[in-house]
Amino acid sequence: MIRIGLLLLALLLAAPATARTLQVGPGQPYKLPSAAIGDARDGDTVQIAAGRYVDCAVVRASNLVIEGLGAGASAVLTDRICEGKALLVTAGKNITIRNLTLPDAHVPEHNGAGIRAEGRDLTIERVKFIDNENGILSAPSPDSTITIRDSEFIRNGSCEGSCAHGIYIGAIALLHVEHSRFFGTRRAHHIKSRAQRTEVIGCD
Repeated sequence: MIRIGLLLLALLLAAPATARTLQVGPGQPYKLPSAAIGDARDGDTVQIAAGRYVDCAVVRASNLVIEGLGAGASAVLTDRICEGKALLVTAGKNITIRNLTLPDAHVPEHNGAGIRAEGRDLTIERVKFIDNENGILSAPSPDSTITIRDSEFIRNGSCEGSCAHGIYIGAIALLHVEHSRFFGTRRAHHIKSRAQRTEVIGCD
């Protein structure tokens, strides 16, 4: 009987935790995206209600989805920088970010980003990057893939000191940019990539 009990306990401990949905916004358990993202575990989903949040976050969980609710990327994170780098710093693996607006990332080193990609494998869908130094800036990660779909890059870029770009990708395996649009890049390039392979499909 004791052995059966121990076996059942071992099976329960080995079973994967159930993925959760963490909700952010007025009347929700979390008032700021950073609070939900900080509490997130691997495999969770963070849903952010439409609205303007003076906030930033470091994303440490893996296999995480962060998504804005409402039409037109109406969940906005702005006016705060994490780790002196970005509005969102992705340190975990296999993260998906969708349907957000990320504006006005500026830092003293002039390389502030809407998203700073530091972990392996990142997917970005329907995200608007507006008036940042870099829209997206990635650290080197030789086995990583960054996929960007249906996103907009508006008035990003800077060349104070060294140059920042709409998208600035370090040494990764693959950058795939699909059906995205670039408007009014201030200086430098819409896309600068050091990836082993760069694919740009159907972009304006």
